[in-house]
Amino acid sequence: MNYRKVGAILSILLAGIVNLTGDEPDITAIQKWSLKQVFETPESALYDAERNVIYVSNINGSPSALDGNGFISRVSPDGKLLDLRWIEGLNAPKGMAVFQDTLYVADLNAIALIDLKQARLIKKIDLKAKFLNDVTVDDKGNVYCSDNRADIIYIVKNGQPAVWLSGGSYDPNGLLAKQDYLVMLSSNKGTVNYIDYETKTVKKLNKIAGSLDGVVACGDDYLVSSWPGEVYYVSSDGRFRKIIDTKAPKISSADIGFIPQKRLLLVPTFGDNSLVAYEIVR
Repeated sequence: MNYRKVGAILSILLAGIVNLTGDEPDITAIQKWSLKQVFETPESALYDAERNVIYVSNINGSPSALDGNGFISRVSPDGKLLDLRWIEGLNAPKGMAVFQDTLYVADLNAIALIDLKQARLIKKIDLKAKFLNDVTVDDKGNVYCSDNRADIIYIVKNGQPAVWLSGGSYDPNGLLAKQDYLVMLSSNKGTVNYIDYETKTVKKLNKIAGSLDGVVACGDDYLVSSWPGEVYYVSSDGRFRKIIDTKAPKISSADIGFIPQKRLLLVPTFGDNSLVAYEIVR
């Protein structure tokens, strides 16, 4: 027996085991409920903690059409449809964010503002954008919105829109405002990035896969979706683990949401017209 060869093989196998058990976060996703084929191209899901409700943006047509067909739905945290066409008259609505009593929606070329007390669309801020995709708001009320076709991140500060960051071939999609930095997903490079608010320096946390879409905080870590049908758990140190894969049946994972107290991940499935909830379990 060639013991040297056997030892080398064992070393390779053990290295593989360490990589699987030690380098990846030990996380799984268990499906809890689903709303099947009730939406119209659902692109984003967002949990509103103050009102204990989930918002779902419905493109209802072409993702790049100014057709007025888009709408927002309301869903309960236990998976009951409350109002399919709660807010109508939008243009291919995608990512959403809540700040105080306003729901901000990336509405193709503008940011739509919905008054949550009055449950009505109150205005749109025209960014003259090409393809707005996600929106987030920091603790000061500054609104950030990604245009992944123009390679731009816009800011709306005190009601005034401006280009905040452009270039770099990031094709920015998912955004998440943290206290000290902005998390940005590059749909082109397949990377998770931190952007310093002051210097606007872009720092790569890791590279996962192409077509990254949505990002939410999960404690100090993140959940990240890839549009073809994958969701990853990403540790703050950059380690990651795939926890959902629906690529084979061609079910997309669009802009995800999260209910922290339930550790419930919300996955809108785009062309499958569904919303699926998974419990994130260690």
